[in-house]
Amino acid sequence: MYVACGAFYAVNQNVLKNKIAHHIEQQSAKIDRAIALQELKIEQLKELKATLIDSAVTGKIKVSEV
Repeated sequence: MYVACGAFYAVNQNVLKNKIAHHIEQQSAKIDRAIALQELKIEQLKELKATLIDSAVTGKIKVSEV
């Protein structure tokens, strides 16, 4: 009886470990996608900043004091 319970316990532990690992992998993938999206947004903002500075320096846009 003890051996059967031990085997059942071991199977349950492996199932639980697999579920936990799968959950962690899913959450890690979500985080990785969020990081990639934010990095893309940062690059776009850097390009916009450079364009804005260039336009201000070359006189394409008027910059006034606030």
